[in-house]
Amino acid sequence: MSIYSIWKYTRTVSSRNPSERAGKPAAADWQLGHIPRVTNRYTPPLPDTLALLADPAPRIARLLCRRFSDEADSAILGIDGVGKSGIRARHELRVALRRLRVTLDAYAAALDDTVPSKLASRAQSLARRLGPARERDVLLVLLRDVIAARSDAHRASLSRAKVESILSDTADADSTAIRHRWRRLAESLRESLETWHEQHHIDGPRATIPFGIAAADALDRAADRIVRRCKAIGGPGDLAALHTARLTFKAARYLLAPLARESDAALAMVTALRDAQEQLGAINDASALRRRLRDWATLEPAAPRASRAVAHALDACDADLAARIAAAFDATHTWRDTDPDAGFSAQLRAIAESWRRSSAPPMEFERKWLLSALPPRVRSLTPMLLRQGYLPGDTLVERIRCVSHAGTVRWIRTVKVGRGISRIEIEEDASDTVGTALFALTDGKRVEKRRYTVDDGDLSWEIDEFTDRELVLAECELPDAAAVVTPPVWLAPYIVREVTDETSFTNWKLAR
Repeated sequence: MSIYSIWKYTRTVSSRNPSERAGKPAAADWQLGHIPRVTNRYTPPLPDTLALLADPAPRIARLLCRRFSDEADSAILGIDGVGKSGIRARHELRVALRRLRVTLDAYAAALDDTVPSKLASRAQSLARRLGPARERDVLLVLLRDVIAARSDAHRASLSRAKVESILSDTADADSTAIRHRWRRLAESLRESLETWHEQHHIDGPRATIPFGIAAADALDRAADRIVRRCKAIGGPGDLAALHTARLTFKAARYLLAPLARESDAALAMVTALRDAQEQLGAINDASALRRRLRDWATLEPAAPRASRAVAHALDACDADLAARIAAAFDATHTWRDTDPDAGFSAQLRAIAESWRRSSAPPMEFERKWLLSALPPRVRSLTPMLLRQGYLPGDTLVERIRCVSHAGTVRWIRTVKVGRGISRIEIEEDASDTVGTALFALTDGKRVEKRRYTVDDGDLSWEIDEFTDRELVLAECELPDAAAVVTPPVWLAPYIVREVTDETSFTNWKLAR
């Protein structure tokens, strides 16, 4: 959409383009996780981190939610399975719902115009319905591991006593009810994610911010929570504080994971958060199983000899679980830092700051000189032919450029903000159809020129010879605003003066 049409408007933006509505997913959306609503489907990987950071926050937040919704769709098919497949499906569904809830909460500001806040609580509530069955699955695996480590006599005693019955009082999740609730939630979610609204004013700031800024803010908030949760941990028996800290680490990991692939620091942080989460989970699971075994021992009737044998076996299991709790808690000293300027918190803030820098608009640093004539050195070069026009605007000006060179024609759309040596510049290619249509709207605001490019040392000089007037300008793009440049000897005799800060020599002002 050109700047020409956004003098002042309220726009409804669809997160699906026309090709999707016709039944064919757009390439960009397919890469970001849009998948047809079928079962047993493959979710493609997300694109590189820089593409995610630079895109509008409302779009990426919605695509992430859609991705986690698709993962829940796939996992829910097997939640009433038996054995490892059922355990895996219940775990994957719970993880997808947790990721969805974290994303809805973290990016609430980017979603709140169309996505009801209650959807996050509904996802959380549905995940909790799986909690008892999921806890049973985890504790059963742990119990069997603990029993396997005992002596033959202890294993035989526990087998005769049917110790696994301590977990039989946990009912299976009502898969029918869960599927029904998920279908209702998923339908509401998908309808809400389809659109978002933006209000733009030509003389004011845009409502949309890059996803990198929103993600960085969310990660900063997660860092603050980690400091608070770590301070609340008193010891291995402080189960409530340990559980809350575990959820905090999990949420921070869910925020990091989609943006971690191209960053060694972020990947290392995802691993560190997972390790910390698993340490706290080990304490929680061992404590829960220990409590179950103790309760069962006080209630289970048995013959005196059998009771003594079982008691010894249970004592060995209890000692094993206590040792696991102590070892897991000791391991937390590597990250349990309450200093906001150190540990996990500092690392998360550093990653957040890198996201902010990566999502900042690209800058160009350029100096310009007025020339008395075309330097002889460039006359033997083959120039590019440039025709460019400007759509109406003041604060934001969009340029439509047609570049003809070596038998090829390329259309480029560019928006520049600022003046002088440092300016924001954002550009993208356009099709012949779009370029021609937009260029037609620039009548009365155009320039035409031949551009000669000369590499000289580390710098590249562009000499523009205008074909619609007698004017020659030289431009040099610099690595940063502080860079010092000296015109080369082949150019210096033709320089009249530097015109970098003279707005009358900008192409926009010269256009007619």
